[in-house]
Amino acid sequence: MRVLIKSIVSLGDRIQSLLRSSNNGRRKELSQMFPDLLYRPANSLDEALQKILFYNALLWQNRLWHNGLGRLDEILYPYYEQDLSIGVLTREEAKEKLKYFVLLLNRDMEAKSYSLLGDTGQVLLLGGIDKTGHDVSNELTEIFLELFAGLRLPDPKLILRVNDQTPEQIWKLSAECLVTGCGSPLLMNEELIMPLMERFGYAHEDCSEMGTSSCWEPLIIGKSFDQNNPVASIVPLIPIPQILRCEYTTFDELLNDYLTRLKDMIRKRTSTIQFDKSPILSLLYESCIEKKQDISNGGAIYYFHGMQVVGLPNAINSLLNIKEFVFDKRVLTLKTCADMLRHNYEGYDDYRLLFLGNSLKFGVPDPMVIDLTNKVTSSISEAISDVRMNGNPVKVGFSSPSYIGKARKCPASLDGRKYGEPFATHISPVSQDIDLPKILRFAETLDYSGNRLNGNVVDFTIPDAFRTHTNQLISLLKDSIKKGVYEIQLNVLDVESLKDARLHPEKYPYLVVRVWGFSAYFNDLPDEFKDNLIRRAEAYAS
Repeated sequence: MRVLIKSIVSLGDRIQSLLRSSNNGRRKELSQMFPDLLYRPANSLDEALQKILFYNALLWQNRLWHNGLGRLDEILYPYYEQDLSIGVLTREEAKEKLKYFVLLLNRDMEAKSYSLLGDTGQVLLLGGIDKTGHDVSNELTEIFLELFAGLRLPDPKLILRVNDQTPEQIWKLSAECLVTGCGSPLLMNEELIMPLMERFGYAHEDCSEMGTSSCWEPLIIGKSFDQNNPVASIVPLIPIPQILRCEYTTFDELLNDYLTRLKDMIRKRTSTIQFDKSPILSLLYESCIEKKQDISNGGAIYYFHGMQVVGLPNAINSLLNIKEFVFDKRVLTLKTCADMLRHNYEGYDDYRLLFLGNSLKFGVPDPMVIDLTNKVTSSISEAISDVRMNGNPVKVGFSSPSYIGKARKCPASLDGRKYGEPFATHISPVSQDIDLPKILRFAETLDYSGNRLNGNVVDFTIPDAFRTHTNQLISLLKDSIKKGVYEIQLNVLDVESLKDARLHPEKYPYLVVRVWGFSAYFNDLPDEFKDNLIRRAEAYAS
Protein backbone atom coordinates (compact mmCIF):
# COMPACT_ATOMS: atom_id res chain seq x y z
CA MET A 1 0.00 0.00 0.00
CA ARG A 2 2.88 2.38 0.77
CA VAL A 3 4.44 1.63 -2.62
CA LEU A 4 1.06 2.28 -4.27
CA ILE A 5 0.59 5.63 -2.51
CA LYS A 6 4.09 6.80 -3.49
CA SER A 7 3.34 5.83 -7.09
CA ILE A 8 0.08 7.80 -7.06
CA VAL A 9 1.83 10.90 -5.71
CA SER A 10 4.52 10.51 -8.37
CA LEU A 11 1.84 10.27 -11.04
CA GLY A 12 0.25 13.44 -9.63
CA ASP A 13 3.62 15.25 -9.94
CA ARG A 14 3.90 14.24 -13.59
CA ILE A 15 0.32 15.39 -14.29
CA GLN A 16 1.03 18.75 -12.66
CA SER A 17 4.17 19.18 -14.75
CA LEU A 18 2.28 18.46 -17.98
CA LEU A 19 -0.55 20.83 -17.05
CA ARG A 20 1.84 23.66 -16.14
CA SER A 21 3.68 23.37 -19.47
CA SER A 22 0.43 23.86 -21.40
CA ASN A 23 -0.64 27.22 -22.83
CA ASN A 24 -4.27 26.32 -22.10
CA GLY A 25 -5.68 28.46 -19.27
CA ARG A 26 -7.94 25.73 -17.95
CA ARG A 27 -5.04 23.28 -17.75
CA LYS A 28 -2.93 25.78 -15.85
CA GLU A 29 -5.84 26.23 -13.45
CA LEU A 30 -6.04 22.47 -12.92
CA SER A 31 -2.29 22.29 -12.28
CA GLN A 32 -2.87 24.16 -9.00
CA MET A 33 -4.82 21.13 -7.69
CA PHE A 34 -2.15 18.47 -8.27
CA PRO A 35 -0.62 16.50 -6.67
CA ASP A 36 -1.90 17.39 -3.20
CA LEU A 37 -5.59 17.01 -4.22
CA LEU A 38 -4.94 13.27 -4.47
CA TYR A 39 -4.43 12.95 -0.70
CA ARG A 40 -6.40 15.86 0.80
CA PRO A 41 -10.15 16.63 0.90
CA ALA A 42 -11.58 18.57 -2.02
CA ASN A 43 -12.50 22.21 -1.37
CA SER A 44 -14.92 22.87 -4.26
CA LEU A 45 -17.20 21.13 -6.73
CA ASP A 46 -14.49 21.47 -9.39
CA GLU A 47 -11.91 19.77 -7.15
CA ALA A 48 -14.35 17.02 -6.15
CA LEU A 49 -15.06 16.18 -9.79
CA GLN A 50 -11.35 16.17 -10.66
CA LYS A 51 -10.57 13.84 -7.77
CA ILE A 52 -13.33 11.40 -8.77
CA LEU A 53 -12.17 11.43 -12.40
CA PHE A 54 -8.56 10.74 -11.39
CA TYR A 55 -9.28 7.70 -9.24
CA ASN A 56 -11.92 6.44 -11.66
CA ALA A 57 -9.35 6.55 -14.49
CA LEU A 58 -6.80 4.80 -12.28
CA LEU A 59 -9.21 1.92 -11.70
CA TRP A 60 -9.90 1.55 -15.41
CA GLN A 61 -6.19 1.67 -16.27
CA ASN A 62 -5.71 -1.29 -13.93
CA ARG A 63 -8.45 -3.26 -15.75
CA LEU A 64 -10.85 -3.20 -12.83
CA TRP A 65 -14.17 -3.66 -14.63
CA HIS A 66 -17.60 -2.33 -13.73
CA ASN A 67 -16.75 0.75 -11.74
CA GLY A 68 -19.68 2.41 -10.05
CA LEU A 69 -19.35 6.06 -9.00
CA GLY A 70 -21.47 6.05 -5.85
CA ARG A 71 -24.18 8.39 -4.62
CA LEU A 72 -23.04 11.45 -6.51
CA ASP A 73 -25.96 13.73 -5.67
CA GLU A 74 -25.33 13.18 -1.95
CA ILE A 75 -21.51 13.24 -2.20
CA LEU A 76 -21.24 16.36 -4.34
CA TYR A 77 -24.06 18.44 -2.84
CA PRO A 78 -22.03 20.03 0.02
CA TYR A 79 -19.48 21.33 -2.51
CA TYR A 80 -22.23 22.57 -4.82
CA GLU A 81 -24.07 24.29 -1.95
CA GLN A 82 -20.87 25.93 -0.69
CA ASP A 83 -19.89 27.20 -4.15
CA LEU A 84 -23.36 28.65 -4.67
CA SER A 85 -23.34 30.36 -1.28
CA ILE A 86 -20.01 32.14 -1.82
CA GLY A 87 -20.92 33.13 -5.38
CA VAL A 88 -18.20 31.26 -7.29
CA LEU A 89 -20.74 29.12 -9.16
CA THR A 90 -24.29 29.36 -10.49
CA ARG A 91 -26.69 26.47 -11.07
CA GLU A 92 -26.17 26.67 -14.82
CA GLU A 93 -22.38 26.75 -14.46
CA ALA A 94 -22.52 23.71 -12.18
CA LYS A 95 -24.76 21.94 -14.68
CA GLU A 96 -22.23 22.66 -17.43
CA LYS A 97 -19.39 21.22 -15.31
CA LEU A 98 -21.44 18.10 -14.59
CA LYS A 99 -22.28 17.77 -18.27
CA TYR A 100 -18.59 17.58 -19.21
CA PHE A 101 -17.98 15.27 -16.25
CA VAL A 102 -20.59 12.86 -17.65
CA LEU A 103 -19.19 13.20 -21.19
CA LEU A 104 -15.71 12.34 -19.91
CA LEU A 105 -17.09 9.21 -18.23
CA ASN A 106 -18.72 8.31 -21.54
CA ARG A 107 -15.37 8.42 -23.37
CA ASP A 108 -13.46 5.25 -24.27
CA MET A 109 -16.62 3.16 -24.01
CA GLU A 110 -15.14 0.47 -26.23
CA ALA A 111 -12.13 -0.01 -23.94
CA LYS A 112 -14.31 -0.02 -20.83
CA SER A 113 -16.94 -2.48 -22.05
CA TYR A 114 -16.71 -5.94 -20.51
CA SER A 115 -18.70 -7.96 -23.04
CA LEU A 116 -21.05 -6.02 -25.31
CA LEU A 117 -20.24 -2.45 -26.24
CA GLY A 118 -21.77 -0.29 -23.50
CA ASP A 119 -21.59 -2.87 -20.70
CA THR A 120 -19.23 -0.83 -18.52
CA GLY A 121 -20.94 -0.97 -15.13
CA GLN A 122 -20.56 2.81 -14.78
CA VAL A 123 -23.47 3.58 -12.49
CA LEU A 124 -24.37 6.92 -10.91
CA LEU A 125 -26.62 6.44 -7.89
CA LEU A 126 -29.19 9.08 -7.06
CA GLY A 127 -31.75 9.61 -4.31
CA GLY A 128 -32.53 7.40 -1.34
CA ILE A 129 -32.33 7.92 2.39
CA ASP A 130 -29.27 8.69 4.51
CA LYS A 131 -28.31 7.22 7.90
CA THR A 132 -30.88 9.46 9.62
CA GLY A 133 -33.70 8.18 7.42
CA HIS A 134 -34.11 11.40 5.42
CA ASP A 135 -34.26 11.39 1.62
CA VAL A 136 -31.11 12.92 0.12
CA SER A 137 -32.67 14.04 -3.18
CA ASN A 138 -31.55 17.58 -3.91
CA GLU A 139 -30.89 20.04 -6.71
CA LEU A 140 -28.05 17.89 -8.06
CA THR A 141 -30.44 14.92 -8.36
CA GLU A 142 -32.57 17.11 -10.59
CA ILE A 143 -29.57 18.31 -12.61
CA PHE A 144 -28.34 14.77 -13.30
CA LEU A 145 -31.79 13.67 -14.45
CA GLU A 146 -32.08 16.76 -16.69
CA LEU A 147 -28.65 16.09 -18.16
CA PHE A 148 -29.33 12.45 -18.95
CA ALA A 149 -32.67 13.31 -20.55
CA GLY A 150 -30.90 15.85 -22.77
CA LEU A 151 -27.70 13.96 -23.58
CA ARG A 152 -29.38 10.56 -24.17
CA LEU A 153 -26.09 8.72 -23.74
CA PRO A 154 -26.01 4.94 -23.30
CA ASP A 155 -23.23 5.23 -20.73
CA PRO A 156 -22.89 5.95 -17.85
CA LYS A 157 -26.30 4.96 -16.50
CA LEU A 158 -28.44 6.16 -13.61
CA ILE A 159 -29.94 4.17 -10.76
CA LEU A 160 -32.52 5.99 -8.67
CA ARG A 161 -33.30 4.79 -5.15
CA VAL A 162 -36.96 5.55 -4.46
CA ASN A 163 -39.08 5.57 -1.29
CA ASP A 164 -42.21 7.21 0.10
CA GLN A 165 -40.25 10.46 0.62
CA THR A 166 -39.05 10.75 -2.99
CA PRO A 167 -40.15 14.24 -4.13
CA GLU A 168 -42.77 14.60 -6.86
CA GLN A 169 -40.30 16.61 -8.95
CA ILE A 170 -37.84 13.70 -8.92
CA TRP A 171 -40.56 11.29 -10.10
CA LYS A 172 -41.47 13.76 -12.85
CA LEU A 173 -37.88 14.20 -14.05
CA SER A 174 -37.29 10.43 -13.88
CA ALA A 175 -40.29 9.74 -16.11
CA GLU A 176 -39.19 12.46 -18.54
CA CYS A 177 -35.74 10.89 -18.65
CA LEU A 178 -37.11 7.37 -19.18
CA VAL A 179 -39.37 8.33 -22.08
CA THR A 180 -36.40 9.71 -24.03
CA GLY A 181 -35.44 6.05 -24.52
CA CYS A 182 -32.01 6.31 -22.82
CA GLY A 183 -32.88 3.44 -20.44
CA SER A 184 -32.16 5.48 -17.31
CA PRO A 185 -32.90 5.53 -14.49
CA LEU A 186 -33.39 2.01 -13.16
CA LEU A 187 -35.64 2.28 -10.10
CA MET A 188 -34.71 0.50 -6.84
CA ASN A 189 -37.38 0.06 -4.18
CA GLU A 190 -35.20 0.72 -1.15
CA GLU A 191 -38.06 0.37 1.34
CA LEU A 192 -38.34 -3.26 0.24
CA ILE A 193 -34.67 -4.01 -0.45
CA MET A 194 -32.94 -2.57 2.63
CA PRO A 195 -34.94 -4.60 5.21
CA LEU A 196 -34.27 -7.73 3.13
CA MET A 197 -30.54 -6.94 3.16
CA GLU A 198 -30.57 -6.43 6.90
CA ARG A 199 -32.33 -9.75 7.50
CA PHE A 200 -29.81 -11.47 5.23
CA GLY A 201 -26.83 -10.26 7.27
CA TYR A 202 -25.93 -6.65 6.43
CA ALA A 203 -25.80 -4.34 9.46
CA HIS A 204 -28.75 -1.97 9.88
CA GLU A 205 -26.49 1.08 10.02
CA ASP A 206 -24.87 0.12 6.70
CA CYS A 207 -28.01 -0.48 4.65
CA SER A 208 -28.58 3.23 4.03
CA GLU A 209 -25.40 3.10 1.90
CA MET A 210 -26.92 0.53 -0.43
CA GLY A 211 -25.60 0.58 -3.96
CA THR A 212 -25.25 -1.92 -6.79
CA SER A 213 -22.32 -3.97 -8.04
CA SER A 214 -22.98 -2.86 -11.61
CA CYS A 215 -26.37 -3.61 -13.11
CA TRP A 216 -28.88 -4.11 -10.28
CA GLU A 217 -27.38 -6.36 -7.57
CA PRO A 218 -27.53 -4.65 -4.14
CA LEU A 219 -24.46 -4.32 -1.92
CA ILE A 220 -22.99 -1.82 0.55
CA ILE A 221 -20.85 0.91 -1.02
CA GLY A 222 -17.33 0.98 0.41
CA LYS A 223 -17.84 -2.12 2.55
CA SER A 224 -18.82 -4.95 0.19
CA PHE A 225 -16.59 -7.17 -1.87
CA ASP A 226 -19.72 -8.92 -3.10
CA GLN A 227 -19.17 -10.58 -6.46
CA ASN A 228 -22.71 -10.93 -7.68
CA ASN A 229 -22.39 -13.27 -10.68
CA PRO A 230 -19.04 -15.08 -10.48
CA VAL A 231 -20.51 -18.42 -11.60
CA ALA A 232 -22.73 -19.38 -14.53
CA SER A 233 -26.42 -18.54 -14.19
CA ILE A 234 -28.85 -21.23 -13.01
CA VAL A 235 -31.25 -22.45 -15.75
CA PRO A 236 -34.43 -23.87 -14.14
CA LEU A 237 -35.49 -25.37 -17.48
CA ILE A 238 -32.76 -28.04 -17.28
CA PRO A 239 -34.62 -30.61 -15.09
CA ILE A 240 -37.85 -30.48 -17.14
CA PRO A 241 -36.79 -32.91 -19.92
CA GLN A 242 -35.71 -35.32 -17.16
CA ILE A 243 -39.19 -35.49 -15.60
CA LEU A 244 -40.81 -36.14 -18.99
CA ARG A 245 -39.27 -39.62 -18.91
CA CYS A 246 -41.13 -40.53 -15.70
CA GLU A 247 -44.73 -41.35 -14.80
CA TYR A 248 -46.85 -39.40 -12.33
CA THR A 249 -50.41 -39.68 -11.09
CA THR A 250 -50.88 -35.93 -10.45
CA PHE A 251 -49.27 -32.65 -11.40
CA ASP A 252 -48.30 -32.06 -7.78
CA GLU A 253 -46.34 -35.30 -7.84
CA LEU A 254 -44.53 -34.19 -10.99
CA LEU A 255 -43.90 -30.74 -9.54
CA ASN A 256 -42.39 -32.16 -6.35
CA ASP A 257 -40.03 -34.35 -8.38
CA TYR A 258 -39.06 -31.38 -10.56
CA LEU A 259 -38.32 -29.23 -7.50
CA THR A 260 -36.23 -32.01 -5.95
CA ARG A 261 -34.16 -32.37 -9.14
CA LEU A 262 -33.80 -28.58 -9.40
CA LYS A 263 -32.51 -28.32 -5.84
CA ASP A 264 -30.07 -31.20 -6.36
CA MET A 265 -28.71 -29.47 -9.47
CA ILE A 266 -28.18 -26.19 -7.61
CA ARG A 267 -26.47 -27.74 -4.57
CA LYS A 268 -23.64 -28.93 -6.81
CA ARG A 269 -22.57 -25.38 -7.67
CA THR A 270 -18.99 -24.10 -7.28
CA SER A 271 -18.32 -22.88 -3.74
CA THR A 272 -14.69 -21.67 -3.78
CA ILE A 273 -13.42 -18.84 -5.99
CA GLN A 274 -9.94 -17.35 -6.14
CA PHE A 275 -9.70 -13.56 -6.48
CA ASP A 276 -6.70 -11.44 -7.48
CA LYS A 277 -5.31 -9.00 -4.96
CA SER A 278 -6.00 -5.31 -5.61
CA PRO A 279 -4.08 -2.64 -3.68
CA ILE A 280 -5.93 0.11 -5.56
CA LEU A 281 -9.39 -1.11 -4.56
CA SER A 282 -8.11 -1.76 -1.02
CA LEU A 283 -6.98 1.88 -0.80
CA LEU A 284 -10.63 2.94 -1.19
CA TYR A 285 -11.90 0.77 1.70
CA GLU A 286 -11.37 2.08 5.23
CA SER A 287 -11.68 -1.44 6.64
CA CYS A 288 -8.83 -2.72 4.44
CA ILE A 289 -6.51 -0.03 5.78
CA GLU A 290 -7.62 -0.63 9.38
CA LYS A 291 -7.18 -4.40 9.08
CA LYS A 292 -4.03 -4.15 6.92
CA GLN A 293 -5.64 -6.71 4.62
CA ASP A 294 -6.23 -6.70 0.88
CA ILE A 295 -9.85 -6.51 -0.24
CA SER A 296 -9.61 -10.03 -1.66
CA ASN A 297 -8.29 -11.45 1.59
CA GLY A 298 -10.57 -10.33 4.42
CA GLY A 299 -10.13 -6.57 4.19
CA ALA A 300 -13.75 -5.76 3.29
CA ILE A 301 -16.69 -6.08 5.71
CA TYR A 302 -19.03 -8.13 3.49
CA TYR A 303 -18.33 -11.09 1.21
CA PHE A 304 -21.83 -12.13 0.19
CA HIS A 305 -21.31 -13.42 -3.34
CA GLY A 306 -24.25 -14.20 -5.57
CA MET A 307 -25.89 -16.35 -8.20
CA GLN A 308 -28.39 -15.44 -10.88
CA VAL A 309 -31.29 -17.35 -12.44
CA VAL A 310 -32.07 -17.09 -16.14
CA GLY A 311 -35.16 -18.27 -17.97
CA LEU A 312 -37.50 -18.44 -14.97
CA PRO A 313 -40.53 -17.32 -17.07
CA ASN A 314 -39.80 -20.08 -19.60
CA ALA A 315 -39.66 -22.71 -16.86
CA ILE A 316 -42.90 -21.49 -15.26
CA ASN A 317 -44.71 -21.44 -18.61
CA SER A 318 -43.46 -24.96 -19.37
CA LEU A 319 -44.83 -26.25 -16.07
CA LEU A 320 -48.13 -24.44 -16.64
CA ASN A 321 -48.47 -26.11 -20.03
CA ILE A 322 -47.77 -29.53 -18.52
CA LYS A 323 -50.45 -28.93 -15.90
CA GLU A 324 -53.01 -27.62 -18.37
CA PHE A 325 -52.60 -30.03 -21.28
CA VAL A 326 -51.25 -33.21 -19.70
CA PHE A 327 -53.02 -33.35 -16.35
CA ASP A 328 -56.07 -31.04 -16.52
CA LYS A 329 -57.29 -31.43 -20.12
CA ARG A 330 -55.41 -34.69 -20.86
CA VAL A 331 -54.86 -33.86 -24.53
CA LEU A 332 -51.16 -34.78 -24.33
CA THR A 333 -48.89 -37.28 -22.62
CA LEU A 334 -45.48 -36.61 -21.12
CA LYS A 335 -44.00 -38.89 -23.78
CA THR A 336 -45.51 -36.73 -26.54
CA CYS A 337 -44.07 -33.67 -24.83
CA ALA A 338 -40.64 -35.31 -24.79
CA ASP A 339 -40.97 -36.17 -28.50
CA MET A 340 -41.83 -32.57 -29.32
CA LEU A 341 -38.73 -31.26 -27.62
CA ARG A 342 -36.51 -33.92 -29.18
CA HIS A 343 -37.76 -32.94 -32.66
CA ASN A 344 -37.65 -29.19 -31.90
CA TYR A 345 -41.42 -29.02 -32.64
CA GLU A 346 -40.93 -30.22 -36.21
CA GLY A 347 -44.24 -31.87 -37.10
CA TYR A 348 -45.82 -30.56 -33.89
CA ASP A 349 -46.70 -27.00 -34.92
CA ASP A 350 -50.29 -27.36 -33.71
CA TYR A 351 -49.16 -28.33 -30.22
CA ARG A 352 -46.62 -25.51 -30.17
CA LEU A 353 -49.39 -23.03 -30.95
CA LEU A 354 -51.42 -24.61 -28.17
CA PHE A 355 -48.58 -23.99 -25.72
CA LEU A 356 -48.06 -20.41 -26.89
CA GLY A 357 -51.79 -19.72 -26.59
CA ASN A 358 -52.20 -20.85 -22.99
CA SER A 359 -53.84 -17.93 -21.16
CA LEU A 360 -52.11 -18.82 -17.89
CA LYS A 361 -48.56 -17.52 -18.20
CA PHE A 362 -45.74 -16.08 -16.14
CA GLY A 363 -46.72 -12.47 -15.50
CA VAL A 364 -50.47 -13.05 -15.23
CA PRO A 365 -51.57 -11.98 -11.72
CA ASP A 366 -53.51 -15.22 -11.24
CA PRO A 367 -53.28 -16.94 -7.80
CA MET A 368 -52.28 -20.28 -9.29
CA VAL A 369 -49.51 -18.75 -11.45
CA ILE A 370 -48.24 -16.70 -8.51
CA ASP A 371 -48.26 -19.75 -6.23
CA LEU A 372 -46.34 -21.88 -8.74
CA THR A 373 -43.77 -19.14 -9.30
CA ASN A 374 -43.20 -18.67 -5.58
CA LYS A 375 -42.85 -22.44 -5.09
CA VAL A 376 -40.12 -22.58 -7.72
CA THR A 377 -38.25 -19.52 -6.42
CA SER A 378 -38.58 -20.80 -2.84
CA SER A 379 -37.05 -24.13 -3.84
CA ILE A 380 -34.17 -22.33 -5.57
CA SER A 381 -33.72 -20.18 -2.46
CA GLU A 382 -33.76 -23.23 -0.20
CA ALA A 383 -31.13 -25.03 -2.27
CA ILE A 384 -28.86 -21.99 -2.40
CA SER A 385 -29.12 -21.56 1.37
CA ASP A 386 -27.13 -24.82 1.60
CA VAL A 387 -24.38 -23.45 -0.68
CA ARG A 388 -21.39 -21.44 0.55
CA MET A 389 -19.00 -19.36 -1.52
CA ASN A 390 -15.66 -18.97 0.24
CA GLY A 391 -17.43 -19.87 3.47
CA ASN A 392 -20.17 -17.21 3.27
CA PRO A 393 -23.92 -17.33 2.55
CA VAL A 394 -24.93 -16.80 -1.06
CA LYS A 395 -27.52 -14.45 -2.57
CA VAL A 396 -29.68 -15.30 -5.56
CA GLY A 397 -31.49 -13.07 -8.04
CA PHE A 398 -33.97 -13.74 -10.81
CA SER A 399 -32.43 -11.34 -13.32
CA SER A 400 -29.49 -12.40 -15.46
CA PRO A 401 -27.66 -10.99 -18.49
CA SER A 402 -27.40 -14.54 -19.92
CA TYR A 403 -30.84 -14.67 -21.54
CA ILE A 404 -29.27 -14.98 -25.01
CA GLY A 405 -25.87 -16.54 -24.23
CA LYS A 406 -27.16 -19.42 -22.06
CA ALA A 407 -30.06 -20.07 -24.46
CA ARG A 408 -27.92 -20.63 -27.56
CA LYS A 409 -27.38 -24.33 -26.86
CA CYS A 410 -30.46 -24.94 -24.75
CA PRO A 411 -32.93 -27.44 -26.27
CA ALA A 412 -36.53 -26.51 -27.08
CA SER A 413 -38.78 -25.99 -24.06
CA LEU A 414 -42.46 -26.63 -23.37
CA ASP A 415 -43.37 -22.94 -23.39
CA GLY A 416 -43.13 -23.07 -27.21
CA ARG A 417 -39.55 -21.85 -27.38
CA LYS A 418 -37.43 -23.60 -30.04
CA TYR A 419 -33.81 -24.72 -29.79
CA GLY A 420 -31.42 -21.80 -29.29
CA GLU A 421 -34.09 -19.10 -29.09
CA PRO A 422 -33.54 -16.50 -26.34
CA PHE A 423 -34.96 -16.95 -22.87
CA ALA A 424 -37.36 -14.42 -21.41
CA THR A 425 -35.63 -11.33 -20.05
CA HIS A 426 -35.53 -11.05 -16.24
CA ILE A 427 -38.99 -10.77 -14.65
CA SER A 428 -40.76 -10.21 -17.94
CA PRO A 429 -43.66 -11.86 -19.75
CA VAL A 430 -43.35 -13.67 -23.05
CA SER A 431 -46.83 -12.83 -24.24
CA GLN A 432 -48.67 -10.19 -26.24
CA ASP A 433 -51.51 -10.28 -23.73
CA ILE A 434 -49.59 -9.03 -20.68
CA ASP A 435 -49.12 -5.28 -20.44
CA LEU A 436 -47.05 -3.20 -18.00
CA PRO A 437 -49.78 -2.87 -15.31
CA LYS A 438 -50.26 -6.67 -15.33
CA ILE A 439 -46.59 -7.59 -15.00
CA LEU A 440 -46.16 -5.00 -12.25
CA ARG A 441 -49.14 -6.42 -10.33
CA PHE A 442 -47.61 -9.87 -10.75
CA ALA A 443 -44.16 -8.73 -9.56
CA GLU A 444 -45.72 -7.13 -6.47
CA THR A 445 -46.84 -10.60 -5.30
CA LEU A 446 -43.50 -12.40 -5.66
CA ASP A 447 -41.63 -13.51 -2.55
CA TYR A 448 -38.22 -11.83 -2.29
CA SER A 449 -37.45 -13.01 1.24
CA GLY A 450 -34.40 -14.90 2.52
CA ASN A 451 -31.51 -14.88 0.07
CA ARG A 452 -33.58 -13.71 -2.93
CA LEU A 453 -32.06 -10.24 -3.11
CA ASN A 454 -29.40 -10.45 -5.83
CA GLY A 455 -31.42 -8.36 -8.29
CA ASN A 456 -35.04 -8.88 -9.37
CA VAL A 457 -35.83 -6.57 -12.27
CA VAL A 458 -39.12 -6.04 -14.06
CA ASP A 459 -37.85 -5.34 -17.57
CA PHE A 460 -40.47 -4.08 -19.99
CA THR A 461 -40.70 -2.32 -23.32
CA ILE A 462 -43.39 0.33 -23.17
CA PRO A 463 -45.13 1.96 -26.13
CA ASP A 464 -43.89 5.20 -27.61
CA ALA A 465 -47.24 6.75 -26.57
CA PHE A 466 -45.95 7.14 -23.01
CA ARG A 467 -43.83 10.04 -24.25
CA THR A 468 -46.99 12.17 -24.21
CA HIS A 469 -48.51 10.52 -21.12
CA THR A 470 -45.77 10.82 -18.51
CA ASN A 471 -48.29 11.45 -15.72
CA GLN A 472 -49.77 7.99 -16.30
CA LEU A 473 -46.31 6.48 -16.22
CA ILE A 474 -45.47 8.26 -12.96
CA SER A 475 -48.66 7.01 -11.29
CA LEU A 476 -48.00 3.47 -12.46
CA LEU A 477 -44.40 3.44 -11.23
CA LYS A 478 -45.16 5.03 -7.86
CA ASP A 479 -48.03 2.66 -7.19
CA SER A 480 -46.04 -0.46 -8.07
CA ILE A 481 -43.08 0.57 -5.92
CA LYS A 482 -45.43 1.24 -3.01
CA LYS A 483 -47.01 -2.21 -3.41
CA GLY A 484 -43.74 -4.14 -3.49
CA VAL A 485 -42.04 -4.32 -6.89
CA TYR A 486 -38.30 -4.86 -6.32
CA GLU A 487 -36.70 -3.04 -9.29
CA ILE A 488 -37.92 -1.62 -12.60
CA GLN A 489 -36.15 -0.80 -15.86
CA LEU A 490 -37.92 0.33 -19.01
CA ASN A 491 -37.27 0.59 -22.72
CA VAL A 492 -39.33 3.05 -24.73
CA LEU A 493 -39.13 1.74 -28.27
CA ASP A 494 -40.91 2.25 -31.54
CA VAL A 495 -41.07 -1.06 -33.43
CA GLU A 496 -40.97 0.54 -36.87
CA SER A 497 -37.91 2.61 -35.97
CA LEU A 498 -36.10 -0.52 -34.75
CA LYS A 499 -36.94 -2.40 -37.94
CA ASP A 500 -35.81 0.49 -40.09
CA ALA A 501 -32.60 0.84 -38.05
CA ARG A 502 -31.94 -2.86 -38.62
CA LEU A 503 -32.12 -2.28 -42.39
CA HIS A 504 -30.65 1.25 -42.52
CA PRO A 505 -28.26 1.71 -39.57
CA GLU A 506 -26.78 4.88 -41.06
CA LYS A 507 -30.10 6.68 -40.39
CA TYR A 508 -29.99 5.90 -36.63
CA PRO A 509 -26.45 6.47 -35.31
CA TYR A 510 -27.69 7.53 -31.85
CA LEU A 511 -30.63 5.18 -31.25
CA VAL A 512 -30.22 4.01 -27.63
CA VAL A 513 -31.75 0.79 -26.24
CA ARG A 514 -31.68 -0.95 -22.86
CA VAL A 515 -29.98 -4.36 -23.15
CA TRP A 516 -29.76 -5.98 -19.70
CA GLY A 517 -28.43 -3.80 -16.89
CA PHE A 518 -26.96 -1.32 -19.33
CA SER A 519 -27.88 0.70 -22.39
CA ALA A 520 -26.16 0.72 -25.77
CA TYR A 521 -26.44 2.17 -29.22
CA PHE A 522 -28.67 -0.15 -31.24
CA ASN A 523 -26.15 -0.21 -34.10
CA ASP A 524 -23.38 -1.46 -31.78
CA LEU A 525 -25.26 -4.63 -30.81
CA PRO A 526 -24.82 -8.07 -32.37
CA ASP A 527 -27.64 -9.02 -34.74
CA GLU A 528 -29.18 -11.55 -32.33
CA PHE A 529 -29.65 -8.83 -29.72
CA LYS A 530 -31.17 -6.47 -32.30
CA ASP A 531 -33.60 -9.17 -33.41
CA ASN A 532 -34.51 -9.97 -29.80
CA LEU A 533 -35.29 -6.33 -29.06
CA ILE A 534 -37.48 -6.11 -32.17
CA ARG A 535 -39.38 -9.27 -31.18
CA ARG A 536 -39.96 -7.98 -27.66
CA ALA A 537 -41.03 -4.55 -28.90
CA GLU A 538 -43.50 -6.21 -31.31
CA ALA A 539 -44.95 -8.37 -28.56
CA TYR A 540 -45.37 -5.58 -26.03
CA ALA A 541 -46.80 -3.15 -28.59
CA SER A 542 -49.56 -5.54 -29.67
